[in-house]
Amino acid sequence: MTTFGNWFIKLCLNKMTPHLPNPFKPSRLDILSKLVTKVTALLNHNLSVKQLKQLHALVLINGLNHLEPLVITQINFTQSDNSEATIHYLRSLLRQSKHPNVIARTSAIQFFYQRGEFQEALVEYVNMQKTGLFPTTSTVASALKACTRLRNWIGGITIHAQVHGYGFCGDVHVGTALVGFYSKLDDMETAKKVFDEMSERNSASCLIKGYLESGNFSMVERLSSEMGNTDITSWDSMVSWYTRTGDMEKAIALFGAMPVKTSSSWTSMINGYINSNKLEFARNFYDVMPEQNLISCIKLIEGYSKNRDVESAREIFNEMGEKNHLLYNAMITCYFQNNRPKDALHLFDEMLQPNVNIQPDNTTLAIVISICSQLGDLRYGSWIDETLMKQMKIKIDDHLCSALIEFYAKFGRVDKALGLFHGLKNKDVGVYTTMILACGRYGWKYDAIKLFEEMLETNICPNLVTFKGLLNVLNHGGMVEESYNGFS
Repeated sequence: MTTFGNWFIKLCLNKMTPHLPNPFKPSRLDILSKLVTKVTALLNHNLSVKQLKQLHALVLINGLNHLEPLVITQINFTQSDNSEATIHYLRSLLRQSKHPNVIARTSAIQFFYQRGEFQEALVEYVNMQKTGLFPTTSTVASALKACTRLRNWIGGITIHAQVHGYGFCGDVHVGTALVGFYSKLDDMETAKKVFDEMSERNSASCLIKGYLESGNFSMVERLSSEMGNTDITSWDSMVSWYTRTGDMEKAIALFGAMPVKTSSSWTSMINGYINSNKLEFARNFYDVMPEQNLISCIKLIEGYSKNRDVESAREIFNEMGEKNHLLYNAMITCYFQNNRPKDALHLFDEMLQPNVNIQPDNTTLAIVISICSQLGDLRYGSWIDETLMKQMKIKIDDHLCSALIEFYAKFGRVDKALGLFHGLKNKDVGVYTTMILACGRYGWKYDAIKLFEEMLETNICPNLVTFKGLLNVLNHGGMVEESYNGFS
């Protein structure tokens, strides 16, 4: 048979033999189905932003764009550092997503609100409506709260009008947000109308607070009598208000009539007496309160510190069984404010001991660095900066950075201080003055002049100490003409 014949027979046989799928080889549909299941399961775990981005990349590569709403929702639960990069990532996700989802959008609005991005939350609420999504009561409540924080009165009133269209009148979450909004607007009449329409009145404290701030005490008493003993939060609000305004007579009368005395009301009374400089009364309340808490303990330590009664402050500190870094901060600050720096350092060392093992925060370290400056202890302060902070992976903030700048400036480490200064996000007249004085003292005259010029360019007004420091720089540097031009 010819070659052509062989080829023709093979061709026919191939056409006649059906191509059956391999039963042991999974189809693409099966693979994608399993991938969706796995990705969905992973998205329900606590993830870092980096892990979430990796999963998002997997979603995009495999064309599983319908899972993007899950990615958006998960951002609200990520182990996030609340950085601008995370917020920017969420913005880009919202813009690019082609699968609008009310749960995801509501989650995004709550994410922005909780992180202080109130304008962003409001913008996303508007964008959500443009996509035709029907908001939930939580969405509307978050948008109203954003309007309240922004003092966007027109926006809040517009949303209130939408509430009627959505049929959310009487909802407890929306109603509470509206009461808070109109209370801030000082429109107590509308706030009361909204309150009366609510099916559950758990916003009475918000309404009472509004009446208190507007000075309408008759309405406070009327609303309190209407509510009776049912709303403990309202009682707390009233006690807190009277203690903050210094009216301790009304505060104690109200506190005595409370059906249930909460931890918050006890703390308010203690704080009120401390602010009224009646520490003996504050201590009596602290001693008899059912459960002594860290907040009341810290408040009392601060009160004793202002009155220079360090021993009583330490007694309160020692009596508290379970301590945290905030309590240590309060006592260390007490020692520092009362010129007992060595006792403060001893307490700081106690924090670091294995049997205590309480990690200091930036506030603790800023205080201790300031103490090292006061004592002239370069070795200990440098150890905190170069060793301890790195071991504990502490991220430096502006407060701690300013303390370190002052510390290094005092010891003539101008190069180190300048490096920290340039990394400072928010510079004020104090830190500029510190650097100008240090540069002048240790011969960095041109840097001092440059810093002064930078101050003026950024519209930071120098004070008398700044001018004095700059004048010393110019005089010691023999810059008579520059000195005349600078101060003419």
